[in-house]
Amino acid sequence: MIASHITQITGNVCVGLAVLVLLFPLRRKFWDFASQHPSDDRWTTPVLGVLIPLWLLLMVALLCMAANGGFDWLRLSRPVLYTLTVGVSVALASVTFVFIALYIRPGFTPRAIFAPGIYLTPLSTGLMVVSSLNQELAPGIPLQWLRWPWTIFVALSLVVCAVFVGHRLKNTGFGVHNIVRRVLAARDFSAEHLDKIATLDPQRDFNDILPYATQNRGRAVREAATARLRKHPDFLNALAANLTSHDPEHGLEFLPSATLSPDEQARLALPVRTAIERFIADIPASNYLTRERQKQLLKWGRKTFPAIIGKFTGTDVDFSKVMPAFEHALRLDDTRRR
Repeated sequence: MIASHITQITGNVCVGLAVLVLLFPLRRKFWDFASQHPSDDRWTTPVLGVLIPLWLLLMVALLCMAANGGFDWLRLSRPVLYTLTVGVSVALASVTFVFIALYIRPGFTPRAIFAPGIYLTPLSTGLMVVSSLNQELAPGIPLQWLRWPWTIFVALSLVVCAVFVGHRLKNTGFGVHNIVRRVLAARDFSAEHLDKIATLDPQRDFNDILPYATQNRGRAVREAATARLRKHPDFLNALAANLTSHDPEHGLEFLPSATLSPDEQARLALPVRTAIERFIADIPASNYLTRERQKQLLKWGRKTFPAIIGKFTGTDVDFSKVMPAFEHALRLDDTRRR
């Protein structure tokens, strides 16, 4: 009985907090971005930062409802019900996110069409929880009027999400290859890398050492590789040669974490700008890039290029046109580069 009261109170509190999150921070977020008419996806992170807590609260509320027997009419075991509840929460959160995306970037469709979905999806879920947990407050009132429409909508949401995820896994791997790559990169290969760096000659293998000195490496590996690179008798010219080559990516990735003297900054500024301009010029037209690849390049460039440019702001080389050119080359609207 005490456990039942605890889950009842927890569920009600979570629904109340979720409603506050929906009506204040989340609504303000998608209203603000909708008024800006964005042509890219910069709105996704701020919106998800509010949407995820909202649905975590509703997921806890649904779990409390399941613990109190709110889903016992499905005649499934409790572990299965709890697993299904988590899946339902993810599916409904995804549907809410889609409604918000369509509201922010509706194209030629009136925004008013999508607004009900944004509000009704979480509010109907909260009402479902509250009415199930507090039946003693309104005894005799049947829940079927809400249960069946909500259940049908949930079932459709689960099917749509399953089809979408299956399609992504089949056609693009849904980023699985990137996840695997990051997991493998996170493994501790420091000892092997340090041994490898020690065998490389700074003059002969300069370009082979550079990948170990990038910002993606661990600190010990990066510092060892940087020290090895600086043993090159003409370090600056070797680095400049890499930056002005046809493959300057490792040289560019080396710069954000590199410590450069003012003289080194002055001597490298022009090769650095040349490298960035070459990188931008080599970006294929947007109709030859997948949307996923565009987003990857944008994320990488927005992180890497400002960090690089910041190191050379005190030089005589003008970097002011670099980022606008990069953004133009990878804009995510429907136009194409000429």
